Amino acid sequence: MELNIAEMQQELGRMVEALRNKQKECDERGSESAEETQWFEDHNKKITGCETRIEREQMIQKREKSLLKSANDNRDPVKTGWSDIHYPQTGQRAATITQIDTHVTHFMQAFLRCAKANPTIEQHHNEAASFLGQDFRQREVVVPMLKTYRDFQRQTRGRIERRDLDISTGTKGLETIPEGFVRTLEEAMLAFGGMRAVSEVIRTDGIGDLPYPTSNDTGNKAVILDEATDFGSSVDPVFGAVTLKAFKYSSKVLKISSELLQDSAFDLGARIGAMLGERIGRGQNDHFSTGGGTTLPKGILVAGTAFQAADDVTISADDVINLEHSVDPAYRSGNGVRYMMHDAILAKVRLLKESTTNAYIWQPGLQAGVPSVLNGYPYTINQSFPSTTVASAKVMAFGDFSKYKIRDQATLRLIRLDELYAATDQVAFIAYLRSDGNLIDAGTHPVKYLQLQAS
Repeated sequence: MELNIAEMQQELGRMVEALRNKQKECDERGSESAEETQWFEDHNKKITGCETRIEREQMIQKREKSLLKSANDNRDPVKTGWSDIHYPQTGQRAATITQIDTHVTHFMQAFLRCAKANPTIEQHHNEAASFLGQDFRQREVVVPMLKTYRDFQRQTRGRIERRDLDISTGTKGLETIPEGFVRTLEEAMLAFGGMRAVSEVIRTDGIGDLPYPTSNDTGNKAVILDEATDFGSSVDPVFGAVTLKAFKYSSKVLKISSELLQDSAFDLGARIGAMLGERIGRGQNDHFSTGGGTTLPKGILVAGTAFQAADDVTISADDVINLEHSVDPAYRSGNGVRYMMHDAILAKVRLLKESTTNAYIWQPGLQAGVPSVLNGYPYTINQSFPSTTVASAKVMAFGDFSKYKIRDQATLRLIRLDELYAATDQVAFIAYLRSDGNLIDAGTHPVKYLQLQAS
């Protein structure tokens, strides 16, 4: 039975209002009983459950609508983002989305079947291998990744974070990218990596160092000159470069039973892609968040600039507001601007009120496609951020996250281990993706993090 999302959002609004009223009662009384503390905890769980149910219903409705858009499968790939898929061996491109989907799906199907003795290989498998310029009988293959996928990233991030799942409202290209190994791998890396969802991702063919130029020209301003007056002196802009490397990430071994391979070979490609993407997304997100650089990517909580909170164990609404205004206004507009924090920290922030107006700084999104906001800005949940408010903890970040650059190699190596786990009648897969990340900061500090005082 299809649920009425508008009614569910209205119910969410009533639950949030009840939360506010209860908090107001406690504030006016100046105390909070144990029963009220438990009520707050239970009510927050109900709100979270309602938000999850809305998201699930939107996903179901989106899937239903996508089934009605089969005509889109034959759209020109130049309009979809899949035209940028990179085939390292041949450089070929399919003429339609359907053909791209067919080649990748059939190649992965044959690659999986070859884990068993005497696999059934058909003509379309050989055609896919020819198109990709690879041999699925080999134990190692190179899987093409989307070379340029800004639209894919933007729309998928919206689906993950903003619950804007109505594909009838202009999601450019996403609904036409077929389900399969590549798409599910990309989606899983975005879903399980908060940094990857909001940063700019650069895909390159090679693995050598990639210098990314930086410049700081904030010392120069235009001036008015009188007639026949010399233009005067200026300060030379400061140029530099941030070097993005290519650290090799392993998904670790993913073991699959022979029975599952035999029974589900056609559909298993997407599932394996999702599982490998989850693993890579989780591991890389830790480093993109807190990595120390040099031998790791430089995480946003290391490359960013510190802003000190007023206390060592608590966050106040004033801290959150002051963090926002510590970032230059030039970095407080645009699609990449947002807050980022662990979900446990968000639970605390949702109860904070601005000291002047006594208004909550967190506002729920009560309409379809409208996200919840913090001080009017969107936020991203990042489970790699600190989850507790202890002394010196870096509890949240704010700024333009598009200034954080993630560099990927444009291909993923996928290895099939046929014999290593033969004793247990299993076949294993392992994926390798080379990546790095760093914040592009020439001294203008586009992202700052809120750090609690030392004890």
